[in-house]
Amino acid sequence: MADITIIIADDHPLFRFGVRAELESVSNFKIVAEAENGTEALNLIKEVKPDIAVLDNQMPGLTGIEISCELQKLQNDTKVILLTMHNDKKTYQKAFEAGVKAFVLKDDAVLDIVDAINKVASGSEFISSNLTKIIVNGFAKIPSEDKITGLLNELTPTEKRLLLLISDLKTNDEIADILFISKRTIENHKVSLTRKLQLKSSRDLLKFAIQNKELFKDF
Repeated sequence: MADITIIIADDHPLFRFGVRAELESVSNFKIVAEAENGTEALNLIKEVKPDIAVLDNQMPGLTGIEISCELQKLQNDTKVILLTMHNDKKTYQKAFEAGVKAFVLKDDAVLDIVDAINKVASGSEFISSNLTKIIVNGFAKIPSEDKITGLLNELTPTEKRLLLLISDLKTNDEIADILFISKRTIENHKVSLTRKLQLKSSRDLLKFAIQNKELFKDF
């Protein structure tokens, strides 16, 4: 299994120590740097180019969201996992727009961080279970339930199963094993789903799947 390189940034040393200890228990996780403020974190990410940056959203210098915005501008491939204690819907909207790949509630960090890194490294996204309702309720819903049902009825059986797996936050690797199809085929289906559901991006598809799961959970 290939190594996953990681930077941890948080202005609380004891919290960083706890996260690092949890990550070091995974053989292919390699902590390549730590930072105690946002400015230092951004400079280290640009220098070291890790696979994953685990960033507190409230640090001196730059917040985790501000760092993610800068990485987008630089076309840096490091994927950002945001550590947060906030339940402000606007925060998550900004984070999605900034390219954040995962949201981990700081109170649940020790439980969730390994799973979050594995999912993000494999090309998926992750949201701590205690944050899911807060996040999806912050986005506008398609106005009519009838319209959603009509859109869902246009999907193929495979697309319906895929949508359900997306709502369960399954990674592409997990979906491939369940549906016995290649990851490239999964990506093609996701493009088709996004178009058929009149969405704009894979992030919109994830939000749609989580938000409207009750309408298709019996597929």
